[in-house]
Amino acid sequence: MNIELVDTHCHINFFSNAGDIALNCENKKIHTIYVTTLPSQFEETYPYVKNLKYIYPSLGFHCLEHKYDLNREKKLFLKNIDKTKFIGEIGLDFSKKAITKHNQQIEILEFILSNIQNKDKIMSIHSASAEDKVLELLIKYRINKVIFHWYSGKISTLKQILENNYYFSINEAMCRSKKGQNIISKLPIDKILIETDAPFIKNILPYQNTFVYSYLSEVWNSNIK
Repeated sequence: MNIELVDTHCHINFFSNAGDIALNCENKKIHTIYVTTLPSQFEETYPYVKNLKYIYPSLGFHCLEHKYDLNREKKLFLKNIDKTKFIGEIGLDFSKKAITKHNQQIEILEFILSNIQNKDKIMSIHSASAEDKVLELLIKYRINKVIFHWYSGKISTLKQILENNYYFSINEAMCRSKKGQNIISKLPIDKILIETDAPFIKNILPYQNTFVYSYLSEVWNSNIK
C-alpha cells in the first residue's frame, strides 16, 4: 500500500531552522499541521506559511504556556480564528509540570471552545492527566472534529473518546513504550493519525518519521511503503 507521509502535529517554529523545515515539508509533499502554542506565535509566522500547499497553520493556546499577556492573547486568538481550519495545540494539563492552575486552564479552554463551537474546525488536543475533563468540555460545547495528540490516559476514557468519534495521533515515543503500544492496540485503524510532535521528540522530522509507519505495518500486517 503506497501512502503519502502525514504529520498531524509538528511545532515547526520551535526549530532554529524553521524556514528550512517548512520548505522541506513542502518540497517533499509532507502534509504537515504546523501547531502553535500561543496566538501571538500564529500571527507572527502565519504570513510565511499561508501560501504553502502542504503546511497547515494551526492556531494554538497551550495550557503549559504561562508567560504571556492573557488579554492580548485572547484578542489575537479571536482576530486570527478565521484564518485557518486548524486549532491547536490546546487542551488541559493537570500533571505536576503544569504551572497554570487547573481553573485557569479550564477558563482558557472554555474560551476557545465557546468561540469555535459553531465553526468547522479541526482541533489538536493536549490532555495529560486531564483526559476526563477535556472530554467533558468537548461534549459540553458539541465539538465534532478532534484529534487527541499523544494520548496517555486511561483505556476507559479512550473508549469514551472513540464513542464520540474522535481521533488519536500517535508518534514514535508511543510506538516504543509499553503503555503507548497498549493504547495503540486499542485503537481502530480508521481512528489513527500520525504525528512527530517534533522537536519535542528529538531527531524526528516530518519527512523522516518512518518508524511509526514500520511499527504499524507490523501491527496491522500490512505492507506500508
